[in-house]
Amino acid sequence: MSAPGRAAGRIEVVARRIKVVDGSFQYRMIATSLAIIVLGLLLFAGVTALYYFVARAEGKAPNPQILLVILPPLLLNDLAIMIIVIVVGLYTSHRVAGPVYRMADDIDRALSGERGVVVSLRRQDALADFAEKVNQLIERFDDARAG
Repeated sequence: MSAPGRAAGRIEVVARRIKVVDGSFQYRMIATSLAIIVLGLLLFAGVTALYYFVARAEGKAPNPQILLVILPPLLLNDLAIMIIVIVVGLYTSHRVAGPVYRMADDIDRALSGERGVVVSLRRQDALADFAEKVNQLIERFDDARAG
């Protein structure tokens, strides 16, 4: 039940200039992904150390050439994956953190007494259904204040 002249929800095609909207959330997402990669590296190092330990315990000399062949491509691969994780993590978290930041700002405006507040998101943003529910809530809040 939208009030006359009031949009049920708007989708804007405006590029957000600031890519890091909620740094703690976005950086935490990226840090978690990077930690998984680092744990993979540590696991590889542990398995390699175990290989050397077992080889020495059996009286065999470990072959360092195997490590010299495997290690450089593995490290380059991990570096490439880390860069991709940072870029994709920032992009993905931006699509979530931006709408949450926008909705929180609009809710604050409505709570401060401003009437006719409508959450507007960009086309690519996540949480469009949630924004619609927030718009309905704000509309009911306005109606209750007016009535």
